[in-house]
Amino acid sequence: MPNHHRLILVQPEIPENIGFAVRAMSCFGWTDLALVGTGKPDPQSAAYRTATLGKDILDRCTVHEDLPQAFGQARTTIAFTRRPHQKGLVDLPQLSQRTDLDAPWALVFGRESIGLTSEEVLQCDLACRIPTDHPTGSLNLGQAVAIALSGLHATVPAVRDPAKGAALAILREDWVRRILANADAHLHPARQEAGRRHLAALLRRLRPTRSELRFLGGLLERMSRGNSAAKH
Repeated sequence: MPNHHRLILVQPEIPENIGFAVRAMSCFGWTDLALVGTGKPDPQSAAYRTATLGKDILDRCTVHEDLPQAFGQARTTIAFTRRPHQKGLVDLPQLSQRTDLDAPWALVFGRESIGLTSEEVLQCDLACRIPTDHPTGSLNLGQAVAIALSGLHATVPAVRDPAKGAALAILREDWVRRILANADAHLHPARQEAGRRHLAALLRRLRPTRSELRFLGGLLERMSRGNSAAKH
């Protein structure tokens, strides 16, 4: 049965691997594919050949300029990497036992050559490793996606009411916009745009709940009034 979880591929370099990843998605009921930093595969490309029964997933896939944009309505974002990271790594078997992660999920996989960058891993809520016996070996992208989906198949959480998730996503984005609108005066003038990007990525990664958003909204309102009064 199709679910509402999302698979994100960041700058995949080999069309066949996109197809292999989609083939795994179709086997485990995942239908939402997002591509970052690359165009939508042409129907004549090798991606369609290796996708087999998942060609409709390629037809519907979305393309995004950066990773935060690709998260969409995901409430838990999980980066897959084999490198040690300051965020800390959760092994796939441990992740499959977690019951505290809100759905829908987005699983994020990087380039075949270098995987995900450190910054991209930081933009996600969790970093996950697929354990292997070879300490420095790496799996093919299509293989990694298939193993991840298989490992999570029995335990991936059910998605809550999509309408509620969409409403919460709108509230979060409004909160992010309000903070960014007042941040310029506190960012270094020469690095203002980079500072806005970093701040936006950080805020989106926080994933506050509805009650936390109400609290933060009220706090921002009071801080804004306080700043206005101080200027006068």
